[in-house]
This record gives sequence, C-alpha cells and structure tokens, in this order.
Amino acid sequence: MISLDEMASLARVMAEAEDAVRQQEASLKEAKEKARRLREETIPAAMQELGIDKLELNTGEKISVSQEVYASIPNEHKDQAFRWLNDNGFGGLIKVGVSSSYGKGEQSKAMELFQELQERGLNAKFDEGVHPQTLKAFLKEQISTGANVPLDLFGARPVWTAKIKKS
Repeated sequence: MISLDEMASLARVMAEAEDAVRQQEASLKEAKEKARRLREETIPAAMQELGIDKLELNTGEKISVSQEVYASIPNEHKDQAFRWLNDNGFGGLIKVGVSSSYGKGEQSKAMELFQELQERGLNAKFDEGVHPQTLKAFLKEQISTGANVPLDLFGARPVWTAKIKKS
C-alpha cells in the first residue's frame, strides 16, 4: 500500500514534469518564432537587398526566396468572400454540401428526408468552403498576375519566404 509521503513525492515529481513540459513548450515557441522571422523577414530582405533570389552555399545547400500566400477566410467575411468569388467568375473554387439537423425524438423525420434524398441519388448536408490549399494557390496566382483581389476578405497575407534545400 502507498503511503501519504510517497503520494506527496509522486505529486512533486508530476509538478516538476509539468514545469519541464511548459519550459520546453516555451523554448519551442521561441525557436519557431526565430525561424519564422529568419524565413519570412530577415533572409528575404537580405537577398532582395543583394538583388538575388537564389544562392548556393559552400556547404552545398541551396537557398531561394519566393512569394507565398497565407490565407484563411475569416468567418465574419465568409459570405462576402464567396460573393466576390462568384461575382468574379471563380465560384467553382467553392465546394458545396447540404446537411440537415434534427432534435431529440425526430429520428423518423430525419429518416424520411434521408430516404427521399437517397431516392433522388443525393446525400444530405449543406456546407460551403474553399479548401485551404486551393485558396492559397488561387490567391498566389491572382497576386502574381497583378489582379485586384480583396485580400482582407480571404484573410490573406502574401509574404516572401526563404527555403533551404539540403545538399
């Protein structure tokens, strides 16, 4: 049987382990931010200043910069973003689905609709969205052609990023 002293010792060990995890997570967060600044700010700015977009290091590693787009349509702009895509001939990017929800005790109503939709050859669920990689590729293409795209509607942020390929 375990004693109260042993239990207190286990609790102390657990607290120390949780502290170690918090410290490691903070270190990881700091390292990720440092890498992001180098990748998205420092190195692209330095290479732009040098007038180059590729460089091979004496170690054989190759570094290059290219423009990337980070985007995620904010919920508050979703309707406007989809309207803009439709109005500008890009509605095909929007994936659509249909669904229906029922409350407790409405299983028979749900089954009726489900069977009706099955008879029509349909699956029920309505949802609209643009796949993140599709959105990213679309916006990157639009930006590269100089098209006037409302980036704020798409939560988009174009950035120049550096990439290193190992030799």
